[in-house]
Amino acid sequence: MTSPPSGSPVLRRPLARRLLATLAAGALALGVALPSAAAFAATPDPSSTTAAVASALSAAPAANGILRPGDPLAVVVTLSAGSAAATATPVALSIGTASLGDDASLDRWLGGDASGQNLQQVATGTVDATASGAQSSITLTVPATDATLAGRGAGVYPVLVSAAGLTAPSVVVVPSDGPTTPIALVVPITAAPLTRGLLTGNELAELTAVDGALSAQLDAVDGTSATLAIDPAIPAAIRVLGSAAPPTAVAWLQRLLALPNDRFALQFGDADLAAQLQAGLTAPLGPTSLQSYMDEADFTGPAPAVSAVSSPEPVPSASPGQPSYPTLTTLLDIGSATSNVFWPATGSAGPETVASLGALGTPEEPTRVLTASTSVSGGSRVASSAVAGVSTPVYDAEVSRVLAAAAGQNDATRRSASLSAVQAYLAIARSSAGDQPVLAVLDRGTDRSRVSLRATLGLISSAPGFATSTLAEVSGRPASEVSLAAPAVDPTRATEVGDLLSDEQSVDRFATILDQPELLTGRERAELLQVISVSWTGDAARRAVADHRAGTQTTLDSVGILSSDFRLVSSSAPLRPWVRNDLPWPVTVVLDVSPNDARLRVQDRTMVEAQAAANTRVEVPVEARIANGEVSVDLQLYSPTDQPVGAPQRVDVEVRAEWESIGLIVIVVLVVAFLGLGVVRTIARRRRTRAEEESTPTQDADTPVDGIGVKGPDDDGRSPAESADDTAPDEEEIRP
Repeated sequence: MTSPPSGSPVLRRPLARRLLATLAAGALALGVALPSAAAFAATPDPSSTTAAVASALSAAPAANGILRPGDPLAVVVTLSAGSAAATATPVALSIGTASLGDDASLDRWLGGDASGQNLQQVATGTVDATASGAQSSITLTVPATDATLAGRGAGVYPVLVSAAGLTAPSVVVVPSDGPTTPIALVVPITAAPLTRGLLTGNELAELTAVDGALSAQLDAVDGTSATLAIDPAIPAAIRVLGSAAPPTAVAWLQRLLALPNDRFALQFGDADLAAQLQAGLTAPLGPTSLQSYMDEADFTGPAPAVSAVSSPEPVPSASPGQPSYPTLTTLLDIGSATSNVFWPATGSAGPETVASLGALGTPEEPTRVLTASTSVSGGSRVASSAVAGVSTPVYDAEVSRVLAAAAGQNDATRRSASLSAVQAYLAIARSSAGDQPVLAVLDRGTDRSRVSLRATLGLISSAPGFATSTLAEVSGRPASEVSLAAPAVDPTRATEVGDLLSDEQSVDRFATILDQPELLTGRERAELLQVISVSWTGDAARRAVADHRAGTQTTLDSVGILSSDFRLVSSSAPLRPWVRNDLPWPVTVVLDVSPNDARLRVQDRTMVEAQAAANTRVEVPVEARIANGEVSVDLQLYSPTDQPVGAPQRVDVEVRAEWESIGLIVIVVLVVAFLGLGVVRTIARRRRTRAEEESTPTQDADTPVDGIGVKGPDDDGRSPAESADDTAPDEEEIRP
């Protein structure tokens, strides 16, 4: 590795610069993704028309880009080979002769626009051959004694690394002397966006594990002065599990509550504040009940998982063996927090939003609305600001943007390059702030490693010329009155929120079928707030809303009538439909029955206690006033408060009431026939008996009365006449 003479210019080829667009288009046509400028990755070098577009180049100055007088300049260069292996590649390092004076010039440089910059090549080297899909690195060093570095004034200087037709722009910062500038940082404690109301136990166990995303967030803020913006849905998700909460989640919540950092609560689920107000609400929504997420068994008896992480603690049950549920306030508790602090999505806060939120404050706890500097007319970065008397702490949008980019970089070289950019934007912010503090935010995001988060937050604590502060201290200073530009309003988003609110009202009416309507209404509100989280954007946000609305309709259709046409074969019989209940709770409904013909009389309203997740049979008395005919009957369920439930149904009743008379007549005829047959048989028997008696010979008058000469019974007990009959010759035998 050699260093050319100081001041030697970097060779340029204008023709190659004109071919840059052609090379980029070709790369896209081949399906090769060029790294974005925001990640400070490589772009094709105008000095070559044979750029290896399948490779990527990144450059990261040492010490996060801080170049103090008397220090050498060291830059780590990493070449990532694409689908094809890369041979040994020469690289060159150049530095600008003039500093970048403002955000605009810094944006252009890091975006790949080198126009107007005078660069001097200060070092060269060679990156070893790199296998396909692998990386090779080299450190280019310029000694402190090099004339190019000597005597540089404070400022932000462009740095460029070029190799094999690729370039990687970066920056170094020569810090300035002078009084320190207070800097405050706001860090969100959030999870990935949900469509359910709360995280599940399994999700919490994963997120709060040693390598979990929520654990990484606490690791990053622990020991810093960052102000925490906490989504209260996370502590609530842990507490609703009671004794069933994962031990790692309980430990995580205990650690969160023990941190000394200032904090404030985001909206539940980090719901979009501006979208709610644009949809016509006068105040943002909050959760109403989380009772449906709590299991009685997890709150009966000792519940150390709740008492250890609740402030205030839940009120014990007065009856032994009964569950002791925490209140909603206890579930949402995030520790000692500042009230009435609001953080709308970047760029969404306008004058109307600030005015609506300002009305929610009190003299003791005034409203504070965090606002991006890009929303302030004229681009003012004064952190202690106010709009129409409402405190609006203004955070530096550029610093915040590169902070988020650095926190999202998991590659070491790219992360260091991003941190160098953060130092550059901080230096420019400091020079622009004068004696005013600087406020920055680490915007919402979940794809961040522990190392990246810790490195990013650690940079704020160690940035030269800055002293850490808090949001409370910054917003407590005398405020400068500013005006806000009109926000970038997404009318579709406001319409979606309006539709969700309309659906929620339908659920509120439907929920009156429950003994505890909050089991359903509380769940619906929690899911609504999660669906309108600021982390849902683009097509994903549209799908989340559509899926939730479909789920809401399924809930509204979960209770209904199961019936079919039937035949009434008597003048009075019960109509027997079913009430279907797909909800996990029993419901109370009223079945309204209305025939379209007054000749069929029914019990018009019948109270039904439908079992949970079951079909319940209902018997409705019906009386026919016609002998024969067809009648349509309308069936509709209502709640006890007379709210319609489910879709109405119409069934046809075929009345055959004369069948009952015909059946009775047939029975009567059969009875009469059987009785008549019995009488006939009795009479016939009597006649036969009388005939037999008449055919028996009578006694002569001179027959002795006292029995002398009369033959007595035979030995077998038969009378002499019967014995004579047996011995009498057959008629055929005496026939001549």
